[in-house]
This record gives sequence, structure tokens and C-alpha cells, in this order.
Amino acid sequence: MVYLFDWVLAKREGSSRVSNRGKQLTNRASFAEADLLRILLRVCGKRLRANHCIATSPIRGALPEIMLGRQIQTARMAEIAQSLGVAPSTVSRALRSDPRISAATRQRVEEAAEKLGYRPNPLVSALMANRRRRGGAGEVDLIALVTNYGGRESWRSKDVCRWEFEGIQARAAALGFKIEVFPLSEYRGSYERLQSTLRARGIRGVLLGFSREDSEQVSFRTDGFAVAGLSAYFPSVIVDRANFHGFYNVQLALEHIWQLGYRRPGLVVPDLNNQISNNLWSGAFLDWQRGLAKANRCEPFIPIDANDQTAFDSWLAANKPDSLLVYKAPVRRFLARHRLTVPDDIGLAYLYRTSDEMGRAAGIDGNLSAVGAAALDLVVEKLNANHTGSSNHPKEVLIKGTWHGGATLPPRIIPSPGMSPAPSRKRGQKFPSR
Repeated sequence: MVYLFDWVLAKREGSSRVSNRGKQLTNRASFAEADLLRILLRVCGKRLRANHCIATSPIRGALPEIMLGRQIQTARMAEIAQSLGVAPSTVSRALRSDPRISAATRQRVEEAAEKLGYRPNPLVSALMANRRRRGGAGEVDLIALVTNYGGRESWRSKDVCRWEFEGIQARAAALGFKIEVFPLSEYRGSYERLQSTLRARGIRGVLLGFSREDSEQVSFRTDGFAVAGLSAYFPSVIVDRANFHGFYNVQLALEHIWQLGYRRPGLVVPDLNNQISNNLWSGAFLDWQRGLAKANRCEPFIPIDANDQTAFDSWLAANKPDSLLVYKAPVRRFLARHRLTVPDDIGLAYLYRTSDEMGRAAGIDGNLSAVGAAALDLVVEKLNANHTGSSNHPKEVLIKGTWHGGATLPPRIIPSPGMSPAPSRKRGQKFPSR
């Protein structure tokens, strides 16, 4: 059946290379045409629908055609190849932006395809992309996870990294890929040595992830590689990225804090982490407060040093918040010096809860495994399309977080039956009076 399916693909694309085994199978009179087509469709995971009509002409030079009610007839690769005087394989590679085809030839093929009205079949394209990964030279099914964390294992001790890595591995396995970690430290910090290794092994898919916040900026040349970035790691490399939705997550938390009866929430995040979020955390907080009366607004506390007790004391005295939305700051220790306890004196929620805080602390679950999976999808998307190098218009996929209540933020008011979180504001629309 595999040989027969290869024969179908070759005939549909106009290829002359048909296996002898495929010819033998199709010459067997015991295969009725309609039954043969149904078998092929089952192999593809498809079922016949009522609007499919199967032609029953004898099997000699071609298989039965599936006539879809609204299908638009398009040119085949063989027709494009014939019009240009090149091989169908050249047309196939050119339309996939294969680097082995010159830019001039790719342009000629693309212009001819447009002129003849060629449109790729997405199901066949997906199948052939999978077959190309499984066969041929080079480890195409292996994706490199490049790290710059000072070692092979140290990043695994961080919850954030571990959750993202779990998402990367699970998604890779689901798509038929393998992940191998390439610590830059094992190449003496030289991306040239690392890239030479990747090229020698035929690895084209690269995911940049897990670099220290204070590590030296690394310029990874993307030429010849299908590269994407995870979160804000390797920030100097301009590539497509998947990240957490910092703006949405802050405002989601603030809306829930408000609904629990707190009226003066404060934001406490280190300056470096706020910068990593592209300042979306502080931007979301200030934007949300525009719906508050000025008397209830708090300045965000964004210290250079998250352990600066003196700066926190001054901010606390000036703003008098009744609740805190926190990331990476020892606020419980700070509050203890003022004999303030959580949650009796002040409510507490975390922007990203650690594994120890889950189940008892209120805050945001960043769904970081989904962020890792989305980053892996970006690499696979580029591999399937043969897109290498940097993009003129890099995109960023943002994953929304989920709110979870906890004992650190009990209700200050008793919610009425059917009470729901305050509606989010749309552009140009003010929040209801708070």
C-alpha cells in the first residue's frame, strides 16, 4: 500500500519515476476502482462525503479523480516544469524555497506558477514534508535547543525553564521530532563552532532558549537555519518568538484582585524582569489604573535591586496598597519588618507562581508549557516551508495565562450570587466606575 500511495503522489505531481511495485499493484484486475480509491482515502485518514463523485474509467494511465463540488482546477507541477524546461523536482524544490535552487530559478518558477494558477494541495504538502523528514541525508527530524546558561543542567532547576522545556519536548514528540540540547558553553561560547557542528550533522531547525538574564549577548547568525526564539532568551537575535502575554496577564490578575474587594492594588516587579517583558507589566498596570479614581492609584514599585528593603519601605509608606501583585521580590520579609502579615493585613498574588506556591497562593499560571510548544511550532513551520534566515517582519505568538485563587488573597467582600469579573476594557472604552 505504501508503494501504491507513492505511485498516486507521483502521478498527481506528474513525476515519471514510478516504482515497479506500484505498477504491478495497479495492474491487478482484482482492484476495482472505487474500492481502490476508498482504500487510499482511508490510508490518508479521510472518509468519502456525499458530494464526492468517483469516476469509474479503467485504470490504465491514471487513478480515478475525486471531483469536489466546489474544487477549483489548478495546474500541476509537471505543467510548470514543461513550460520552463526544467524537472518537476526542481519546481517542487523552488516552490518550497529550497536553498539548493538559485534565487533566479525560484523567481522564474514562482512567476510561472502564478501565471498558470498553481495552488498546492495542503494535505499532500503535509504528507510530503513528513516523508522528507523521515528520509534523506541529514538529521532533519532533530531540532537543536541552544542554551547559554553556563552549563548543561543548571537551567533545569528553575520552574519556568522546566515547564517550558516540558512543553517543547511534548510538542516535538507529537510532531515526530527529537530535541537535543546544545549548551553554548561546550563550544567555548563560540556560536561559529556551534553552527559548524550543526551544519556537519545536517541539523537545520534551531530553537533559542534558556539564557541567563545577565549573560553576555550572543549574536547567532540565522543564515541557513530555521530559527525561532523562546520567550525573551537571546534577545539580541531578531527571530519569530513565542512568549507569555505579559500585558494580558497583569490586567487579568488586577481584575480578579478588584473583584475580591481590594481597592488599592500595587505592582512589585524588578526592573530587569519588567524590561524582559518589554515593559508590558508596568504598561498594563498603569493602563488599568486609568479606570480608578486618582485617590486609589498606586505607583508601581520597579526597583533596580529586588532586595532593596529601604526603597520598598519608602514606596509602601507613600502608596499604602491593600494588596500586592508580585514577581521575584521578598515582600513577605519586607512586610514583616512593619509587622504586616499576609493575608490578614495585606493581600498577595503572584504574577507567576512557583511550584511551591501552587495550591496555596493566588496568582497567574503563565501556561509556560504552552509557550514552549508554540515556540517549537514556529521552528517546524519554518522547516516545512524551507524558510531559513531572519525575517523582515518577525512575529510573536503570545500565550495567555490563567488566574487561580488562593489563601494569600481572600475576599474582602462577600461576592453576590452570579458575580463575575469586571469586564475588560476595549480600545477607547472606559472601565465601569470603581
